Amino acid sequence: MPIKAISFDFWHTLFTEQPGAFALYQQRRLRLLANAVLPCRQIADTELERACSVEAASHHTIWQEHHRTMHAAERVGKILSHLEVSLPDDSVAELVVGFENNLLENPPVLIPGAREALSELSARYRLGIISDVGFSPGRVLKQVLEQNGLLGLFDSLVFSDEAGCAKPHLQMFERTARSLSADPANMVHVGDLERTDIIGATQAGYRAIRFTGVTPMEEGELSRADFVTNDLSEIPRLIEMLA
Repeated sequence: MPIKAISFDFWHTLFTEQPGAFALYQQRRLRLLANAVLPCRQIADTELERACSVEAASHHTIWQEHHRTMHAAERVGKILSHLEVSLPDDSVAELVVGFENNLLENPPVLIPGAREALSELSARYRLGIISDVGFSPGRVLKQVLEQNGLLGLFDSLVFSDEAGCAKPHLQMFERTARSLSADPANMVHVGDLERTDIIGATQAGYRAIRFTGVTPMEEGELSRADFVTNDLSEIPRLIEMLA
């Protein structure tokens, strides 16, 4: 079957965190949280960390078992509930925006080969992104794409907070196929996670390429992907082989 469109995961497929950025994001969230709750009462860092850790575990479970990522507002609400703190609506809203925009202070960086592969592929195929999100919603990830001069290359952007579901939910892939005016059988998805990207894509009828340059496969692990590569510069050639 000819290939008409290609979708990419965002995290650890096109972009990855700068060294030490993940810890910085956590530290900034704790500072934002501490400052927000201070008018109510002073809370020890260990208690703040525990509340965030409990919420993070809950979010991970919902993502894995229910194929949904919670909005930042919902996650912040759960953290405040764990802390037994009630804040005015405007304070909560400010805290939520701070959590969402935290990423932009140390934005993720393009993985080597991503820009060149996207530029080459966009000349021949329609491109899309299918991505799950954390605290930073699709609104923020679009800013990252814009800052890197890549936003205009994509004809479809499907983020889990906007779609109301997360990979491997079939709707993520069906919605992308519709927006790219392509049948799933004529599409390829490129991603790093077997459970969400590869299984989700193949169940939707896509072909799939697993990228292991940031997230390596475990010893003895098998993949349902058509190809596995750790080099994004190989993607255009692999697409041509599938076509």
